[in-house]
This record gives sequence, structure tokens and C-alpha cells, in this order.
Amino acid sequence: MKIDQSGKVSLPTPTRSDASRSSSTASQSASTQESAGAAQENVTLNPIAAQLGQTDQTGSDNSVFDSDRVASLRQAISEGRFTVRADNIADKLISSVQDLLSQ
Repeated sequence: MKIDQSGKVSLPTPTRSDASRSSSTASQSASTQESAGAAQENVTLNPIAAQLGQTDQTGSDNSVFDSDRVASLRQAISEGRFTVRADNIADKLISSVQDLLSQ
């Protein structure tokens, strides 16, 4: 590809081998789409993934959401009173990873 002084882009002229490659690729793509439409695929979920899906569905009943707490945190952040305690975050992250690894 070249850009001349006028700012116009000129693309190289495709050669015979380029044209045959593109038509070959197009025919392969079309045959792949046809076979994908005709074939049915089986999907198997990992048991852990299935458990996570069940947790998501039942989690709405057991989840705790304190809108007052969220509002107070939002206000503290906007007023600059909220401080991040990296040591607490690190401790909870390590604990979470340990729990995940023990399962």
C-alpha cells in the first residue's frame, strides 16, 4: 500500500495467486458454515461450573446488600474521607485464595 502526495492510498494490484487464494478461502469458509449448520454440537459443563450456575440462581435469595452502607461509602469517597487499607485487602485476598485452593 502506498500513499502519494495527494493523500490518496493506492493498493497493490492482486496477482493471480492472490485471487486464487481468496476464492479458495471463501469456498472453504462457505463449506465450513454449511457443515456447522448441519452438525449439532454437544456441550458438557464442568461440575464446578454447574455449581457456580446454581449458586448464581439461588444467590439472589441469600445475598446481602446494604444500600445504606453503599451510600455512606459513596459519600465518603466523594468527600475524600475514604482510605484504602492495603493490608486488609491483602489479608482477605490471601484468605480467599487459600479457600479456593482447599476446595
